[in-house]
Amino acid sequence: RVGYDLKADRLLLHTFQPEEALEELLSTGQLIPDPSRAEPLFADAYDWMLREMDRRLPTSGDGALWFWARITREYLVDSSRCHRGDVLLTCRTPRERVLLSHFSDWHRALGCTPHVLELPGDYGARLDRIWDELNERKRAAGVLHKGFREWPEDLRRDLERSWEQFLDPSTYGRWDVVQATAHVLRAEDVIGAVRLG
Repeated sequence: RVGYDLKADRLLLHTFQPEEALEELLSTGQLIPDPSRAEPLFADAYDWMLREMDRRLPTSGDGALWFWARITREYLVDSSRCHRGDVLLTCRTPRERVLLSHFSDWHRALGCTPHVLELPGDYGARLDRIWDELNERKRAAGVLHKGFREWPEDLRRDLERSWEQFLDPSTYGRWDVVQATAHVLRAEDVIGAVRLG
């Protein structure tokens, strides 16, 4: 078992980074994200996450570094196989410098779809109602088949508010996979580095 404690003052985090990122970390003492590496297809979700980081964290920046904050050992090993040539950094980072998010639910933001908490009761009916309301509002605004950036501001804002729920660790299940984002990684936070050959 990996000793993850999402309430700890310093969180155990893992991140896969290219070799040149390790060189930057060693030479400058910090790693700053390169915003150009963000997937353009998901620009709206990344933009929202950066705004939330700026609002919730004492740090600031133009990009986000991504970490695993709670993941199974098996998944971490499998992911390592997909990152041959990169470096796996293991860190202990102050909790206040990272924003946690639920990994699976993050895909709601990536798909620009509403996040609906699974509460006791008829989840399916609630989900259908929320989707129907969203589609009706999009239809009324003439943006039913248009991209997120073309939606009216109030509609985008309401959808983004639903995403805030998956930033709340109190809603995570005991075995849920959790990710974290940070504006910067400092060399003193790194406790291990493994080159993946």
